[in-house]
Amino acid sequence: MALKTFTWCVNAGATQDTQLVTNSVKFGDGYEQVSSFGINNARTDWQVAKTAYLDEIDAIYDFLIEHKGVTPFYLTINGATKTYRTEGNINKAHVSGNVWQISFNLKQAFIP
Repeated sequence: MALKTFTWCVNAGATQDTQLVTNSVKFGDGYEQVSSFGINNARTDWQVAKTAYLDEIDAIYDFLIEHKGVTPFYLTINGATKTYRTEGNINKAHVSGNVWQISFNLKQAFIP
């Protein structure tokens, strides 16, 4: 399966959230042993938005709907290209005139 690339720039106000997944075992004497949960235990998620004219917003919307929140795609944020998929709602809001905003959540996807 050849992955597609999300080619649009997102607004500068994107919010990054990094989750570190670990296993931990606590012992009665206060000692705690912590280990990584899998090889990809650090996952970066983003809340992003794009404000543009309606035709560009519709193209982004169509791209995201085509992937259905299941199929990952390449996206470059802050100079780092990783694979992501959408998670949750995709919101389109009218700003004014022919200007709209689309916002959505990205979840980092690890592909074998």
